[in-house]
Amino acid sequence: MNTTLTTEHLQDQRLDRALDELLANVRRAAVAGHARDALVALGWLLQREGAWRLPAHGALVTEVQRLWPLVALLAGQGCPAVGEQQAMDAVQLAEWADEQAGQWLQSLALPGRQQRAPAGEGWSPDFLATLVQRQGAAGEPQPHRAFGSFCVDAELVLKARIALQWDVLPAMGDGLPTADDLIALGLPEGEGEVAAMLAQLQSAGHIDVAPAAEATDTLAIARAMAGYLRATGFAGGYLVHNIWQAAWLLLAHEGRDGDATEVAAAWLAHDAGAAATGLLDLAVVPATARLLRAGHLAQAVGVDEAAVAGWLAALGTRSVPGPANPAPLAETAATPTESHEAWCARLQGTPLAGLDWLALPVPGHAGTDSGEIAWATQVTVGERQALWQAARVLLERGSGRWPVVTTLWSGSTEAPDADALANDLFMRFPYEQGAARDDVSPRSFVATARGFDPEDLLDELVEGSYPLDEEDQLEVWRSELAAAGVSADAAGFDAAWADCAGDRLRFEHWLAMLEASHGAANPERGRQERFDPDNAWLVLLPTPHSEEALAYLHWYGMERGPADGFIALLRRWREQHGAELWAHYGTMLEFAVGQPPEDFDTALALAREHDLAAPCTLALPGIALRHHALGLVGHGTWFLHERP
Repeated sequence: MNTTLTTEHLQDQRLDRALDELLANVRRAAVAGHARDALVALGWLLQREGAWRLPAHGALVTEVQRLWPLVALLAGQGCPAVGEQQAMDAVQLAEWADEQAGQWLQSLALPGRQQRAPAGEGWSPDFLATLVQRQGAAGEPQPHRAFGSFCVDAELVLKARIALQWDVLPAMGDGLPTADDLIALGLPEGEGEVAAMLAQLQSAGHIDVAPAAEATDTLAIARAMAGYLRATGFAGGYLVHNIWQAAWLLLAHEGRDGDATEVAAAWLAHDAGAAATGLLDLAVVPATARLLRAGHLAQAVGVDEAAVAGWLAALGTRSVPGPANPAPLAETAATPTESHEAWCARLQGTPLAGLDWLALPVPGHAGTDSGEIAWATQVTVGERQALWQAARVLLERGSGRWPVVTTLWSGSTEAPDADALANDLFMRFPYEQGAARDDVSPRSFVATARGFDPEDLLDELVEGSYPLDEEDQLEVWRSELAAAGVSADAAGFDAAWADCAGDRLRFEHWLAMLEASHGAANPERGRQERFDPDNAWLVLLPTPHSEEALAYLHWYGMERGPADGFIALLRRWREQHGAELWAHYGTMLEFAVGQPPEDFDTALALAREHDLAAPCTLALPGIALRHHALGLVGHGTWFLHERP
């Protein structure tokens, strides 16, 4: 058997990559009926020292805590303590599983949208058999619209069956308000609004299913969806995931082991990673746990006893040193014990004198006091950049503190005290959800960033990116040329794309030269207005380097990669282009750039880095990569944006 248990990242220097691969293999092994062996693999993570030692923090640490009880449940064993998650013996684990099963069933039965018509209205055997034929023609903006409508109905049909099988309809009952209650809340009398609201509340949780859909077997629904996905190559979305999961659950509960296995195998063939996670999530339900323990999915997963044995043996050969706390920095970046009097004395004769300064404690390892402080003051929005420039001059005079402007999103009109402001600005929780590490203090990230190659971050961002498929991207480019008044066909569009052999960056260059030759090159098209916050705070951090502000104040863009990697990337931008971070608004970064790129080729390479680091920067306003690059040439400000 060709196994899906991989060891590609076994010797990777980055523990996150090796750990991510190990957890993916654990899921596959457990789903294939080898839960006890999967537990052995997880056991490597409990060692106090060694190559597999699990650090205290990180998104994958949270994933281990989520995964371990499920695997232990299938293996019939207790679950050890993992980090802050307490140990559970077999009895406690069974109680936990029962509680989790109730939550899952409630979630799977609850409708997430209001109905306009009975679910599955118009279904028939012929309708399901010809679902693929309803795909839109090539070039249509929404070729899978008909399939999407089918999935909306299919999800509701299966939700109704789950609610019926497990009797998990939401209990509204005595909790419903009366007509008088609604009138007291402000609904007008006599216009039917009260009656309509009461009817809506009384029907909450109820799903209306058309008779034809009611008569359609669960397996037939799953087969129709699977056939469409196979024939079209469409990835689907959350609705597809929900339908797979619901069909697997229902068929397993009905004792239709062969049919449930067929659905699970089709799901694994469509999206192995998501399927393994989704199947394992429902291990808390006895019917599905029984099928997983029996090993019915071993062939579909591609895992047998020999593959598991080989994988377990390989785990012991990881020779990369385990995670260790970074050595302390040789130098202190600023004066952490500076008194308020000494600080105010330093500010005399500058525009910063006379402002109300707060000394903010900077967190150290494991929440301890680092001994460092930052200075912060609220400033007017209109003066924020001028005052930042004054603080920038102060750095050159020996303050050792990098200034950055930020904002508070709490909406409160009251000024916070120093501790509250420090907790808000220097919150460690987002860093704890990043790459696996023990120390999430700012100084730890500063230390590790100095040894991080930004190319490693860019490679990781490329791996995690989701570019448009070729057909859609070509259509976007054609539309952009048409908007600029340039004929793609007359310019030899198809031949140029063929000559670029799929290199999108090279083709963006060709497009830029084409637009320039037609007088359609406009640098302003790629430049964005700066953000004006509701309030502004000037914070002087205990580091002289602008990029290291990301070690203190979390930027949302770092959800997509290691924080120290982003710090290293910003360091390269500062060294190459004099790009200094002056404003940090949580999702938005603004830079003052002393040495912007002077030619388009350099700017295009830089634009690609911007797009990888913060895709929303271009995606939200609909700016083409080449237009962003053109806007960077000779321009002294940058704006990056990444949001949920």
